[in-house]
Formats: sequence, C-alpha cells, structure tokens
Amino acid sequence: MKIPKILDNYLNDRKYSMIYKEGKLDIINYTEIVSFSSTLISIRYKDNVYHIEGSELVISRMMDNEILITGNIASVCFM
Repeated sequence: MKIPKILDNYLNDRKYSMIYKEGKLDIINYTEIVSFSSTLISIRYKDNVYHIEGSELVISRMMDNEILITGNIASVCFM
C-alpha cells in the first residue's frame, strides 16, 4: 500500500473494523445493512457480507459509518 493511501485512510478513518467487547459488536465503515431481525443481522462491506447470528439482537446505535449491535451474539460468519 502506498504512503498517501495509508495517510488518507488514517486521517479520514476509512478503515473497516469490527470490535467485539462485553456482548457488543461495533462495526465501523460498513457499506450497507442488508437485512436485520432479532436473530440475524447481515452487513455488507464492499463485496463481502457478514452475518451476525444470535438472539435478542438490536442495532443500539446507528450513524452514517458506524453501528453498534447488542444482544446475545452467538457467531459472526464472513461470506
């Protein structure tokens, strides 16, 4: 990766990430929410779809580029 692109990603915080801590999943810089229910939430980032499975799943916080999922998260599958 070239230095200007690294700096641009850092300064503009365009890096995709998932952070799981204490039953909460924070997803940063996703592309779209494909579907959601209380047992399955599907998130797209570029050409990949990520399935978050569990029970009592809730999107607790949603901003332009970040969402926070809470509930009983059982698994995250990357497709």
